[in-house]
Amino acid sequence: MEETKVCQFCGAEINSDAKKCKFCGEWVTEDSNSLPKELRHFNWGAFLLNWIWGIMHKKYITLLYFPACLIPIIGPIGVSVWFGLMGNKWAWQSKEWESPAKFNEVQQNWVRIWLILFILGLIFAIKAFLFFAIIGSVES
Repeated sequence: MEETKVCQFCGAEINSDAKKCKFCGEWVTEDSNSLPKELRHFNWGAFLLNWIWGIMHKKYITLLYFPACLIPIIGPIGVSVWFGLMGNKWAWQSKEWESPAKFNEVQQNWVRIWLILFILGLIFAIKAFLFFAIIGSVES
């Protein structure tokens, strides 16, 4: 049988290693902002799919990507790097995760999604280029 403890906010009985109370949603650890050591690394999902990743993790600050795009090159790259640096902390705090390993697995899926979208975009761009090249040569 699992060990339990009492939530200091609502009095509910919760798992002893819980970081957040599943009944009231309050953080029950002393340092709610602490990020496990194995998660202190760059988040490529937050960097590559910045605002989409942010919406899915309820971190709407990532919508700053759009006004940052008004500053050519430096703006979007700068905020994307910031999102990558802060991504694991934000995602870890956005919900209660089973384990750091499960967290890493989910975050790696974001990179896979980006890779699929990138390849599809590349295929589309090549087909569009070939289409317009053929149309241009037919008209000549």
